[in-house]
Amino acid sequence: MGTADIEKQSSNVLSMKLLGAQVKSVEGTFKDAISEAIRNWVGNLETTYYLSGTVVGPHPSPLMVREFQSVIGKETRRQAKQLWGGKPDVLVACVGSGSNALGLFHEFLGDEDVRLVGVEAAGLGLDSGKHSATLAVGDVGVYHGSMSYLLQDDQGQILKPHSIGVGLEYPGVGPEISFLKESGRAEFYTATDQEAVQACMLLSRLEGIIPALEASHALAFLDKLVPTLRDGAKVVVNCSGRGDKDLDTLIQRGMPSSLC
Repeated sequence: MGTADIEKQSSNVLSMKLLGAQVKSVEGTFKDAISEAIRNWVGNLETTYYLSGTVVGPHPSPLMVREFQSVIGKETRRQAKQLWGGKPDVLVACVGSGSNALGLFHEFLGDEDVRLVGVEAAGLGLDSGKHSATLAVGDVGVYHGSMSYLLQDDQGQILKPHSIGVGLEYPGVGPEISFLKESGRAEFYTATDQEAVQACMLLSRLEGIIPALEASHALAFLDKLVPTLRDGAKVVVNCSGRGDKDLDTLIQRGMPSSLC
């Protein structure tokens, strides 16, 4: 786990240790931890099993993770039928490397009447250079054993991503997410750090649910999405994590004035 993420996600680290895990630190963030895990794996094949937690890396890791995560979409279809007697009109999920989005979307790929909307991290703004909006401004390249869209410079060197939601701080997306972009089956937009924080605070106040800052990017996009929909449209947002781990970050940023 990256040292920067260990610092920001101290409650998660403590939970893992309490459950018996050994947490090895790597200088950097999420992408650096993946690099070191793959490096350790290929150097110790007889004794090491590489278990990916997201839809990136060499085949078959992206396929395996997508298959396991697809329970999200299957549950969504079943519950939508129970609640509404049909399908959702729009599915919305945050996109970092893409595992939670793909888990939600995959079940509905064949349902052309269901819109699939992914929301990337615009960080401090797309022009700031401090963001994780791979699909918005990235180019195709190879990283961690697969070809996909990446944040890279003119020399093909990987750029440092940024997002207030550390789970979105990855300089690429899974190859299947890239396919959904190129095929036009899914739409992708962005939300800034500030918009995500405001959405997190708003859901907490209105529903008593504290969402993770990653998922808050998807929630933030509702302000732009909902006014464009017909009355009665059914929207499902994948609230893919709890915000307990982000409380320190929220406190450090202070309460948005609009919610004070």
